[in-house]
Amino acid sequence: MTHGEEPLRFEVLGLLRVVRAGHEVDLGAAKQRAVLAVLLLSRNTPVSRGQIIEAVWGDNVPSSAVNLVQTYVAGLRRALEPARARRAPAELLTSVGDGYLLRVESGALDLDVFERQVLLANRMRAAGDLAGAAVELDDALALFRAEPLGGVSGLFFDVERGRLVERRLAVLEERAELGLAIGQGPELVSQLGSMVAEHPLRERGHGLLMRALVQAGRQGEALAAYREARHVLIEELGVEPGPELRRVHQAVLAGDSPEPERAPVRVPQQAAAPEPAPVTVPAQLPRAPVALVGRDAELARMDAVLRDHDGPVLLVTGPAGVGKTALALHWAQRVREEFPDGQLYVDVHGYDPNREPLEIGEVLNRFLRALGVPAGDTPLSVDERSALLRTLLADRRMLVMLDNVRSSADLLPLLPGAPSCVVVTSRRRLVGLVAQVEAKLIELDMLDPDAAVDVLGRIAGRPDIEADALRRLAELCDGLPLALRIAAARLAVSPRLRVAELVEELQDEHGRLSALGLEDGEGTVRAALDASRRALPPVPSRLLAIIGLHPGPDLSAHVVAAMGEVPLQEAQRALDALTAANLLTVSEPGRHVAHDMVRVYTKTLAGELSEPQRRTATGRMLDYYLHCADLADGLLPINRSSVLVTPEHRPADVPALTGAADAMAWFDTERANLIAATELASGSGWHVHAWQLPYTLSRYLWLRTERETSLRITEAALQAAIALNDDDARFVMQFNLGVALLQLERHEEALHAQRGALEVARRKGDVHQQARVLTTVAGTLMDLGRTAEAEAHYREAMEISRIAGSKWAEANAHHHLGLLYLTTQRFADAMPWLRVALRMYHEVDEQCGEASCHVDISTALLETGDTEGALSSARTALAVACDAVSPYHQALAHDRLAAVFDRLGAAGAAAHWQRALALFTELGAPEADRIRARLARARAVTVG
Repeated sequence: MTHGEEPLRFEVLGLLRVVRAGHEVDLGAAKQRAVLAVLLLSRNTPVSRGQIIEAVWGDNVPSSAVNLVQTYVAGLRRALEPARARRAPAELLTSVGDGYLLRVESGALDLDVFERQVLLANRMRAAGDLAGAAVELDDALALFRAEPLGGVSGLFFDVERGRLVERRLAVLEERAELGLAIGQGPELVSQLGSMVAEHPLRERGHGLLMRALVQAGRQGEALAAYREARHVLIEELGVEPGPELRRVHQAVLAGDSPEPERAPVRVPQQAAAPEPAPVTVPAQLPRAPVALVGRDAELARMDAVLRDHDGPVLLVTGPAGVGKTALALHWAQRVREEFPDGQLYVDVHGYDPNREPLEIGEVLNRFLRALGVPAGDTPLSVDERSALLRTLLADRRMLVMLDNVRSSADLLPLLPGAPSCVVVTSRRRLVGLVAQVEAKLIELDMLDPDAAVDVLGRIAGRPDIEADALRRLAELCDGLPLALRIAAARLAVSPRLRVAELVEELQDEHGRLSALGLEDGEGTVRAALDASRRALPPVPSRLLAIIGLHPGPDLSAHVVAAMGEVPLQEAQRALDALTAANLLTVSEPGRHVAHDMVRVYTKTLAGELSEPQRRTATGRMLDYYLHCADLADGLLPINRSSVLVTPEHRPADVPALTGAADAMAWFDTERANLIAATELASGSGWHVHAWQLPYTLSRYLWLRTERETSLRITEAALQAAIALNDDDARFVMQFNLGVALLQLERHEEALHAQRGALEVARRKGDVHQQARVLTTVAGTLMDLGRTAEAEAHYREAMEISRIAGSKWAEANAHHHLGLLYLTTQRFADAMPWLRVALRMYHEVDEQCGEASCHVDISTALLETGDTEGALSSARTALAVACDAVSPYHQALAHDRLAAVFDRLGAAGAAAHWQRALALFTELGAPEADRIRARLARARAVTVG
């Protein structure tokens, strides 16, 4: 839960609700509520997208189901954690593999409270406190407010609703059984009569009603109840009453009590009894770490699971070296007194590179010997050994720890029933164990910075080390406990080794893994990660090395499919396997990331590939990003030149992009990867990608006003074009360099770059390119105050555009000539040029130019006194900019609307300037300062 938020209470035993601080949380649309219901019914357990889709839609699955699930999950995250920052990771509803996991605290779900109270009642009943047990069951049943899962429809929920109703009826019957045992029969007649009327086919209910009637002295009615029950069973099911109901009937006929014989409460015998055979009490837990740092939350969760469940199975999972065994042993030693019948421990060696994992039969042999079974009495088959183990552990309260388990397939024969507790550690999320025995997941991540520094300080034991140096060392160890302990051990055994020297050694990524090793070659970070990789299937194992070539911060299944030359579904399964093995994590739906130490490991593996393998995978990665960026760029609402992008390996699978909004969203998601791929291409001799990737990014970066980034990658792209000796590439990048410099108001440099582009276009004899660059040169001359030169260039650009048939360039020249007249306050002269430009922009579907032109027309109309026309044009500009999904042009339109309202003295100017300021600020655009000043002036006038 986000820090500072009130705890949530979830309710499924009635209308589906979530309550915070007494107020109901808005859960959104019906399908979004259904997604929450699925996650609540599998709380604290991963649920795949496929399971959610099947539960919510059944046989009527829409084609957009995956996207809808992602949308509903995002909506639930906003509802459940409203205080969470936009890009901060979710804490309650997290992504796990190809699905999601909803974390529900102990006692936060009414169903869990119900089951806990039923469990407590069973324990009280076994201890002889029948009245207390009855009270607990009354409290549990009171949690059912109405029909379970109210407000959620569908076959899946009907089945789950039926299961919960059946569970309530079973507990109602148990409560009636307790009531009869303590003589409450007369009080139960009415309730049992209603239950029988509502559920006439439940034989047990009829029997309970008959017994209650007898306790009330109404034997005749009890016999009538039997006749009615028999009639219903024969009519509806075609069967006679069962033996229990017949027994009650015979007892009533004979005038005997129909109450069953109950075992008396056991009282210790006073007489001397023979000495019992000695019982072996194993105590096999290894020594736990001296101190466990930074795991208080996980220990508290394990304590809560033990408190709330009878005989739980806890699954401690996390990456290699994260401290799973240390946590499990620390906790086991801490609670060992609660298991007086002993503790069993075995290291299954699921990830040991030097030996095969223990077979299930061998583990059973070890446990049976520990429990005192002679070797000669051990059964031959695994099934018989498993049955004997369960027999020996029945009614004994023991703690069983299974360490370093690779697969859940062989675990079931090792699991005792309640009241024993089982702790399993594994690098994998053993979904089978969770599904089959409802194992409770305890997930470990890297230590936070303070805990990591604490570990280093404790083990190094050197007071001469400064806290800042330890913190930098902790960062380089990525908070991984194994890496921290190795680094600290090196400091402890080498008093002359300075922290700065070790930090410098670890800063070299190529040598970091070898630096985090011990003298015997065992227990190293590399060895731990290698063991995790060996446990993977072949495809994920191969792809783990290939993704080390990926330069960006996160991965999608699409780029992995392209790099590994595998189908998309196989790439997704591989990513899920790597995530399940805790080698990757899911940052948000469909996005996978590696912790720093694993990232270094994947780069090391990539370096071990052959040169052809590395070049092929890198080329396919660059081709994927280039192809997709070109597709997205083509959907943006802004004109682009006709550069032919033809990657050598066109990816087989690409994201579905259907419009400008999809394109912008894809660019936003992949931005960091695209920049990283661009820089990799530039620095590695991939010259075509080094200029074409910046080309496909240029319009997106312009719309997002990322000016410094645009300039940096464009300068590198121009060098790649020069290296290729490609005039087409050189013109595009020379032109884009001028645009980038102009955005930063470096006018003289921009003019030099633009004239270089014009020179290339004239040398090629390309009139389209000449027209395009002449308009840009004219705009820069205008910015420099050289109005006459600018006007001449605009007119030349118009003439060449008309000859070339370049409608966009002609529109642009008309637009900017109109702007020139606006700037020189020749408003009437500006209007014809602007209106022609507007018509041409519309004809070529240039929405951004159209929006900008409406803004300028509004300016001209306002200055000539046509306020109504100015307001209309500004509103049209905003509508077009919204259609174009261009925040920059939306901000321009809001600014213009504010100016019109301000001139009219009408309300609304400040609101539009505030919106413009928010948009420009979010974009990091320098126009924000100008808007801030206008807003301040408007407020000052209002106050005055």
